Formats: sequence, C-alpha cells, structure tokens
Amino acid sequence: MNVAIIGCGLIGWKRALNMPSSININIVCDINIIEAENLSKKVNASFTDDYNIIINNDDIDIVIISTPNYLIKEIALNALNSGKHVLSEKPLGKNVAESKEMTECAIKNNKILYTGFNHRFHPSILKAKELIDKKMIGDILHIHGHYGHGGRPGMENEWRMDPELSGGGELLDQGVHLIDLALLFKGAPNKVFGSVGQLAWKSKVEDSASFMLLYDNDINFLFSVGWLYWKNKFEFNIFGSNGFLTINGLGGSYGEEKLILGIRNMKGGVPKIKNFSFSESDSSWRKEWNFFMELISQDKSSDNGYQANLIVDAIYQSSKKNNMVDV
Repeated sequence: MNVAIIGCGLIGWKRALNMPSSININIVCDINIIEAENLSKKVNASFTDDYNIIINNDDIDIVIISTPNYLIKEIALNALNSGKHVLSEKPLGKNVAESKEMTECAIKNNKILYTGFNHRFHPSILKAKELIDKKMIGDILHIHGHYGHGGRPGMENEWRMDPELSGGGELLDQGVHLIDLALLFKGAPNKVFGSVGQLAWKSKVEDSASFMLLYDNDINFLFSVGWLYWKNKFEFNIFGSNGFLTINGLGGSYGEEKLILGIRNMKGGVPKIKNFSFSESDSSWRKEWNFFMELISQDKSSDNGYQANLIVDAIYQSSKKNNMVDV
C-alpha cells in the first residue's frame, strides 16, 4: 500500500511515525513546505505543498488527512473521487452536512472513509470494553465523563477559535471523542440535551459544553468538556448493574493512564476494587491504523465520523432551543 499524508503538523507526525514497516509513505504534503520537508526526511518520502499532486497520482492507495477542519471536505472528496481510501482525523469536516457529503461520496466510489478516533484504541478503553463484554459490571446504566484542557497563550487567535475554519469549538474538538466513546459502549442515543458556552475565552465558538445523551429505559450519559479546566483532564466513568469502571488519564500531559474496576457488594458496603495502570508508550495510533486496514481488506464501510457529527449537530440545536432534540 502506498500512502500519502496531507497535513504535517502534530497529528500528521503521529500517523507517520506509527505506520508499520509494510506500508510505504510515498509523499507528504503541507502548505508550509518546511513542515512537509521535515516530515519527509523522517519517513524517507517525497514532499509537496500542493495536494493535487497526490490526488492525481494513481500510485497512491490511501490518503491520510490531518489538516484543520475547513480543509477536510475538499481534500476527502477529491481523494475519494480519484479512487483512494481516506483516513481523516476527527472531526469529519466542519459539520454534519459535510460529513454526510463525504460519507455518500465514499459509498458512491466504493472506497473506505474512516474518521480517526484514536481514543477507542487506548489500552484503558480496550480493557474496559473487554470487561464490559465479559459482563464484569453487568449492564451499562450510566456513563459520566469530563475532557478538557486550559488552552495556551494566543489560542484565541488560532483557527480553532474561528467558526469559518473550525465549524465549532470545544464540543467539536474534544467533545466528539466522548461522543464516539459513547457510540462504542452503547450505540446512538435517541435524544440529546445540551448547552454550550463562551465563558473564559474571547471567541465566536464555544469554550465549554455540557450535554446528556438519552437512551431507552431512562438510561442517560452525562458529559462536560472545556478549554477552561486549566490543566489537561480526562475522566470516563462507566456504571453498571454489578459494578463500575473509572478511567483517568491518557498518558503524557494528561497523566498516567489508569483503570479502576469496582465490583458491587450486593450486601452493601465497600465494593471489591482492582486497579490497572498502563505506563507503556501510546500504541493507539498503530492499533487504529491496523483497524483501518482491516476495514479495507474486508471492504467494510464506516460512517463513524458522520454518526458522531450527527450527535454534535443535535447538541448545538439543543443549546439554541434550550430543549431536548431527537437524534
């Protein structure tokens, strides 16, 4: 497989450096030609600042898109129409309409379009999924999560704060990861209720959001995200009929990745606790790539980015209406 990477920032580097040796990174691209050249030297590839060179190259099988949100749709549509599979960093475009257009284009061209949500492949999430599938905590009753950071000096001037470039703020940036994990563990909700705010940053997009995902049988999930936590934070709690799972940290600046399994004491009192810690280097990027390759080999389409953005859009609608919205 010959791969091209469009976007040579942090995520482009992560994708490139976690590629198996059997994959040939043929060319990398960035509008900042110096960034493209730097990555090209690291992976022994050619480089360009014109992505059309990649689109028009029939030897390229897969395009990885790791650009800002506003560039994703145009690149993805052109890549899919030229007969290439696409792995795009989340979110899949600026909004659900763009996600839908890209998803339909992939189907029309019989190509795989997959949206990168690497959190699914973190060891704590994989272990939690394994324990849930084994019914270690019974049936899922509730999930409660927090995700965010404190921003950085000058962040108000970055493309993420410009709705024309980003499409949305913290809900679309990090909230979409929590939504994807909800889809992993429970599937799509029936309704949502949410609120977004501009509390700490001078911005035209939200710097914070709180939202509920509502399912059948009065099951609901509650999440909050923010660029106002003033430190990196990731916490994900899953409560079941027979116990709970608590995930803290993602490694690096988010702190050591840890998982707590609590088994309910049916007589009341202190539950039985088992702790897991994951100090190994982040393998989620490599594992996600392997999953993407399985989709291609099995010719199995994916609409994960579209499904996540459907929920994001519903939360934005709910915030405007101050009411529950159907998904």
